[in-house]
Amino acid sequence: LKSNLLLKLEEPPSITPKPSVDFIPPPLTLPLRYELTTTTIQNLLEALDEALRDEKILSLKAPQKPVLPPPEIIPTISAYLMEIENRIDELARKMRLMAEKGEIITFSRLTMGLDRIEMIRIFVILLFMAQKGKVTLWQHEEFGEIYVTLNGEGSVNGNVSC
Repeated sequence: LKSNLLLKLEEPPSITPKPSVDFIPPPLTLPLRYELTTTTIQNLLEALDEALRDEKILSLKAPQKPVLPPPEIIPTISAYLMEIENRIDELARKMRLMAEKGEIITFSRLTMGLDRIEMIRIFVILLFMAQKGKVTLWQHEEFGEIYVTLNGEGSVNGNVSC
């Protein structure tokens, strides 16, 4: 009984075709051949007059700005950069005093009580000093305390003065 139902051929359901909606573009305006038009001198003068009026209106709305050459890029040099060597000497003196007292020189001790911009300046000075070989900087872990060792002639309590 059920086997008869399995073998029974069924026709697939009929799908009603949807009406296709074709896009009909708007008609194009064909160019006119000048031989087929009757253009008079008066029509040409009126068209020229209208174009000149439109030009005057546009020129009144947007006055032309003179085109200036781009300014030369001159970096602004702050007084801080001008006196970087003096700041390096001051920081070296401060670190030498800390080393003579037997203190461990850390970035946090060097910047204790300073505002954020001054802390950044001290950090940049330390980078300059490290680049010149006056100090050695190290950290035990990322984002941890930055330790400073003085390099140069003559050591003081394990640290070397500049």
